[in-house]
Amino acid sequence: MREIEAGRSLTNFCAQVQSQRVREALQHYTLAGPLGRLLDAEEDNLTDFRLLVFEIEELMELGDKQLIPVLLYLFRRFEKSLRGQPAMLQIAEAWVAFGHRVLREKVREWLKTLRKANCAVVMDTQSLSDAARSGILDVLIESCPTKIFLPNESAANTGTEEFPGPAAYYQMFGLNEPQIEIIRTAVPKRHYYVVTPAGSRLIDLQLRPIALAFAGAGGKDDIAEVNALEAQHGRRWPFELLKRKGITFDDLTDIISLEAAA
Repeated sequence: MREIEAGRSLTNFCAQVQSQRVREALQHYTLAGPLGRLLDAEEDNLTDFRLLVFEIEELMELGDKQLIPVLLYLFRRFEKSLRGQPAMLQIAEAWVAFGHRVLREKVREWLKTLRKANCAVVMDTQSLSDAARSGILDVLIESCPTKIFLPNESAANTGTEEFPGPAAYYQMFGLNEPQIEIIRTAVPKRHYYVVTPAGSRLIDLQLRPIALAFAGAGGKDDIAEVNALEAQHGRRWPFELLKRKGITFDDLTDIISLEAAA
């Protein structure tokens, strides 16, 4: 086990450094400042688990002075964790990244370089216009060969020259009129139109009630419900969640029997 060398923290560094200018610049990120709880410690306790998730919404609201140092640290830790093993970097709500200069340029870099580290980059955004106006549309189209489009009943709307409609953005991503029509007539929350270099297809995940109860629970209210159930029932929270979704023990037994027979 590695022995931690005492005194290796920003607080101790600022107490010993001779430059007043350096001390003043770093004070904000020490325990005496508002960001010390995130960046000042003698040991890095961020462990390399198989799955790590970071929610940065509240951090972004604090402004660049708080956001950028933490992001640069997380970027560095992630890049150091890539040692050739298969990995995936998923950027949810990518429109946030597109709208921030530091995140946007890092996404551009990752799209070009992470494939060499055996890492796939996956991004999702609610609107194609965010991607089209991101400033890195050329890299997105070139470096993201697989694209998944959700149903959109307004997909064929062309808009105007001044205010382009969804159809114009789909065309930017290489879709033709028949493909846009498929997206327009697809069933929301059921169909997904997958476009790859090998071909395109409308797919239906056909999630059964049990899978949908978990895979479809992604909203803030859903997460709050799961947290409350876990606090009350411990490891039995999945069964309590299924009960609230109207799935009985008999339903669960029948589904397990069907899958075993298949």
